[in-house]
Amino acid sequence: MADDFDFETLAKRWQQQQTPTDGTPGAEDLAQASRRQRKQRALMYIEWLGALVMEIAAVWLLLAIPGWLGYLSAAFLMLGALSTFYVSRQVHRPILAYDNWSSSGLLQFRRRTCQLSLRYYRYTQFSCAALILFSALLWLLHWWQPAEVASHLLLFYSVLVSPLCLIAIYQLQQKIRQKAVELQQLSALAKDFEQDH
Repeated sequence: MADDFDFETLAKRWQQQQTPTDGTPGAEDLAQASRRQRKQRALMYIEWLGALVMEIAAVWLLLAIPGWLGYLSAAFLMLGALSTFYVSRQVHRPILAYDNWSSSGLLQFRRRTCQLSLRYYRYTQFSCAALILFSALLWLLHWWQPAEVASHLLLFYSVLVSPLCLIAIYQLQQKIRQKAVELQQLSALAKDFEQDH
């Protein structure tokens, strides 16, 4: 490295550089944000449809499996449907309602979206773990009172639901790692942006 580095010239050049302004972002940035909002809205409606299907399945379980097991299964599904609806609103609504499309606002939008995605992935992991736990509970009940647990219910949760939940938990963990890195980068950018202003 040269010892005769011209800091004065460097300082002048640095001062002459254009800094980011809090103006209107480009059309491509706005199009990306608009696509993100449309995707978020579609995802929210799909989740609400899933919650409705869970409610219908809960009513079916009440009618098809009389007794305490039917009530337990229906209560589990109803609780899952209500929490799905609640979390869906909490996660998607701030993104759908966002309207600050300045340069700093767009950066904040991306960071907020990333934070909400992380929260959503963790909630989905928790839901999958709850389903696996419910499957284990069904097996315990089957060993304790074999006549009480319907075999088709046991097979459905053991053969289909639990393996899919395990795969989902693993894939969501990968996404959580990616989003955590992205959130770090966006937070650093937002901090730099605030310091420049």
